[in-house]
Order: sequence, then structure tokens, then C-alpha cells
Amino acid sequence: MNNSATDKAPIEPVIRALRLLEALNGETVMPLGRLHEETGLPKPTLVRLLDTLIAAGYVRRVSRRAGYSLAERVLRLSGGFRHTDRVVEAARPFLYALTARHKWPVALATFDGDAMIVRAGTRHASPFSTDPDYLDTRLPMLVSALGRAYLAFCPDEERETILAMLRASPARADRTARDERAVMRLLATIRARGFASTAPLRGDPATGLAVPVMQGPNVVACMTMRYFGSAMSEEEAARRYLGSMRDAAAAIASTLDEKPA
Repeated sequence: MNNSATDKAPIEPVIRALRLLEALNGETVMPLGRLHEETGLPKPTLVRLLDTLIAAGYVRRVSRRAGYSLAERVLRLSGGFRHTDRVVEAARPFLYALTARHKWPVALATFDGDAMIVRAGTRHASPFSTDPDYLDTRLPMLVSALGRAYLAFCPDEERETILAMLRASPARADRTARDERAVMRLLATIRARGFASTAPLRGDPATGLAVPVMQGPNVVACMTMRYFGSAMSEEEAARRYLGSMRDAAAAIASTLDEKPA
């Protein structure tokens, strides 16, 4: 007997239970009638699912009249999903849209301790990419356009903490941090212009144009477009692409602010 089709079929009770948990996540306490409206599930089915989730510790029954609420155990379900994961998922369609429009590869990175980590990119979708696969690569803060953009636009206290770590770092790429005046001038220029560029690197034909993805005063990620420095100047690249990149960064941030459906 061929069970391949059966094995690939979704398990309906699991899907219903997840739908129920999502509905309960919308409000502090929900009565059975409201859960019926939100999920479209029959009340007898809801009662069976609720009893199962209560036994497993994910839901509690507040009272017959008030209804049900999530229990603390549901926090275990999200323990492995960080805010940065949500940023990456929100950003993917916008990264690919930029590459589809402008052809250059685009990447998104998040901050991690003393470096930027590339979390997503469109290298394989670009006809002009010459970069190796940088996914999960740690990039130095004061050399990469991504790191420079993060430092320029993050809150003052966070910036000083990061720079203090970089000044104490033995890594060659972090030595620039010891020239505090030069760093402050660089970051002030980036803030004034609204974008950061990669430090000149010998033998690298591509340079990055990077902008931050902001949530309030915080930088949740940075996005870079990699273009050939021989094809256009930094000013020309900014004139052509900065508006699209800012729009994409704002759209990503707006997506993060939306309440999940």
C-alpha cells in the first residue's frame, strides 16, 4: 500500500488546535461563543480541543462565563523564534523586489554582539552578483556598509557600548574604532546622508549602499545593495537606488508593526 499521499496530508486536528491557539492569543480571555466566531469551528470540536490543550497545560479555563485564556506554557512554543527571525521573514519579499527592479544583489543583516550577521540575500537572483555566499557570515562593524549603517543610526548609548568593545578588540578590522574623532565624523556624515557605504577594499569590485530598518529609535536590521564601483559613483548609486531602499526599509518596519492576522 502506498502511504505517500497520506503521509503528506495535513493532520486536521493539529491545524485546528493551532488555529484555536492563535484565536486565544488575540485577547486575554475569550468565551466559547467568541472562539466559535473567530475560528469557525463547531462548538463540540472546540470543547474537545480546549480540554486537550488544558490537559497539556497550554490553556486554562477561567470560568464558565468568562471562558478560556492561554496558559504560561505557550511561551515555550515561541522560545526558539527570535524577533530577528521575524524581521528576516518580513524582509524577504522586499529584498527580492529590489533585485527584480534594479538587478543588483541585496542582503539583510542583523546585529550580533560586535558584528553584523547576514541573514538573507538575493545573490542567486541577481545577474550581476560576483560576491561569494555571505549567508550567516559575520561582517565587521566599521568596514561593512551594514555595520556602519547600524552604528550611525542606533541609539547613542548602544553605539558607545559597541564602540567601546571595538576599541578593545584585537581584530584588525576593528582598529579604526580607536580613532574616536574619525569614527564620529564618519557616522555623522552617514546620518546626514541617510546611507552608509563599504570601506574601500582592495580587489573587491563591488561596494555596498546600506540603510537601516528602524522601529522607533532602534535599528532592527540593515539592508545593503551591492553594485560595481566601476559602473557608477557613490553619488550616482544613491541617486538611483536610495529612494527604493528607503521605501523597502519603511515597508519592512511597517510589516513588523502589523498585528498578525
